[in-house]
Amino acid sequence: GINAEYGVTSRDIIKGNIKLNTAFIAQLFNAFPSIEVEDQEDQLDDFDDMQYNEQTEIFFEESREEKSFRHWLNSLNFTPYVSYLYEDLRDGHLLLKVFDVLKPGMVNQDEINVPPFKPLQHVYRSVENCNYCITLGSELGFKLVGIEGNNIYEGSKLLLSLLWQMMRYYTLSLMKYGEADKELTEAEVVVWCNKKLKEDKAKKGRSAFKNFRDPSLTNSQAMLDLIDIIQPGSIGYDMVFPGNSVENKLENARYCLTMARKIGATVFALPEDIVEGNHKMIGLVFARLMNVGANL
Repeated sequence: GINAEYGVTSRDIIKGNIKLNTAFIAQLFNAFPSIEVEDQEDQLDDFDDMQYNEQTEIFFEESREEKSFRHWLNSLNFTPYVSYLYEDLRDGHLLLKVFDVLKPGMVNQDEINVPPFKPLQHVYRSVENCNYCITLGSELGFKLVGIEGNNIYEGSKLLLSLLWQMMRYYTLSLMKYGEADKELTEAEVVVWCNKKLKEDKAKKGRSAFKNFRDPSLTNSQAMLDLIDIIQPGSIGYDMVFPGNSVENKLENARYCLTMARKIGATVFALPEDIVEGNHKMIGLVFARLMNVGANL
């Protein structure tokens, strides 16, 4: 209907080849960036929450939290690529690789069961790996009460608690503070950010905040101000909305995360995380901004 050749067949689309379909959509967007959508927002929102699992060859619904964790894991450049958390992590092998990144040397390589496993050994070897993950998490001070290796293998939502603590540890462990070269706490991140916001003569601490649960953070003003302080002139304030409506807050959050990445902050939060006041993800964004600002 649009008289264009893109090198993608209908069979490619049906099979769900992620790389080919991504390239196809990118080419469509470049060719028709201003195409109008007729009352299909709800359908598009539903599709945004879907993810394709190459192993089962089906689409499944994915929460924003799950998507953030998946993006973080894939940013570590491990193989195989994680497309579905509960399936791709159930043998514990990739999780053990991540633990070795969190604290290099803490994983005893002799205790790792490396897949693929023989059919009769799959459950045992996988659960053994997962149990080792729980042990390592406990050594790092994670709160894992009621979580067992078998929960990870069976695809329980309890996996999300482990992943959150791993991602948080990873973010904070990248940042060292003071002569003691100690890992930062969330309280220290809040203090550092507010100090920067209050020191700036132009902004005069207008967006200072109490903690990561502060409702004022949902309009992204504090993050935008901090980005502009870290890299002066980077924020075009004519593009920033007052943040009085959900729609305006979402626009601010999108702009904020884009500019955070532009100045070198690797963030995995989604705009909705900021607008809805997800204090965990908001805290990680500020931590990464501090990481960039403190190293300038």
